[in-house]
Amino acid sequence: MATSSHIEPGSWRIVLEATEARLTTNGRQGPRPLYAPSRLDGSFYLRPTGTLAGFDLHLPLPLPPHRFSSPRPSSPRFSSHRAEPPVLHWESAELDGDARAWLRFGSLEVCSPVSVMCAEIPGERPYVKIVLETVFWSGSLRLPGSRWLRPRPVTLRLFTEIRNAEHVRPSA
Repeated sequence: MATSSHIEPGSWRIVLEATEARLTTNGRQGPRPLYAPSRLDGSFYLRPTGTLAGFDLHLPLPLPPHRFSSPRPSSPRFSSHRAEPPVLHWESAELDGDARAWLRFGSLEVCSPVSVMCAEIPGERPYVKIVLETVFWSGSLRLPGSRWLRPRPVTLRLFTEIRNAEHVRPSA
């Protein structure tokens, strides 16, 4: 991979098929999943050397059950009254040294340490593998469905790949 390929706008794409995000907590019987967002939007920022400089991600979370009581899809008012899914924002602008990330949900935000693994994988179709993990207290963001939890640590872990745009098949 040429160094310039890391800095050209639009030269990299997130491979959604190779992306998994999970929010988990520990209960009496071990790790317990809270959410597994079905998609993610946002950006990763790479330095010319290929190391991860930062990220700005948006993880849609499920709607609380009471939000599903909107008009039926056949109703003409359906699209205008449909509730948008809540979004967890996760970002960091500087991942050197004591890396920290901000998590925002609505008007609430928390800053916590973030661990980063970023590795360039060479080959015929090279890519960059990224693993991010942070831990925060459940009460600090009041995520949907977590109010019944006693305050405890929540782990947010993301695995993804970014590939050179030339090596990514267009989504159907």
